[in-house]
Amino acid sequence: MPEEKETGVRARTRRAILEAAAQVFAKDRAASLSVVSREAGVGRTTLHRYFPDRAALVRGLAYEVVRETGEVLARADLAQGSTWSAIERVVHDFVAMGERYYFLLHEHELDSDTKLTSDDNAALAPFVELLRRGQDEGVLRDDLPVEWLLQVTDALVNAAWVAALEGTLARAEAVRAVMLTLRGGIAPLGDSGRQVQG
Repeated sequence: MPEEKETGVRARTRRAILEAAAQVFAKDRAASLSVVSREAGVGRTTLHRYFPDRAALVRGLAYEVVRETGEVLARADLAQGSTWSAIERVVHDFVAMGERYYFLLHEHELDSDTKLTSDDNAALAPFVELLRRGQDEGVLRDDLPVEWLLQVTDALVNAAWVAALEGTLARAEAVRAVMLTLRGGIAPLGDSGRQVQG
């Protein structure tokens, strides 16, 4: 039906603009909307029909990243397998999100958007519960707040994406580096003072 076709075209155009914005802003946060429209392969007029100004585009991209974060965590099926295998699936998918995840971690002008913060917390809730489960099972340190474990994971994923972007590590190597660092830092300490691997 014509309406469905138009809706599909609009959805694809909107997604193309958001993907282009993520790529452009990850490399240059001050880039103009003209650069974004060129990267997306659309005219400025088309871009403005979807996002009237830069603030609207930034906000739209942030909400899209939060939505995708929720999808990634749902797809990771966190209840299956060990805590560490579930964490590795999440890290793999977050690193694969690349510039979009990087954008969300660095767009501090959105810090005052309470709805975005609430949506982001809701999207991340399954991962937070996974970390708590790991603490309860004794495979993650319980002398650190779960919020700290989340922040450490975020910081390492960010470092992995930067390494992949700069070409110092392939994405698969970056995921491995994140997991080795996590296992070395948030696994519980045994009697000998060395990390216990789950």
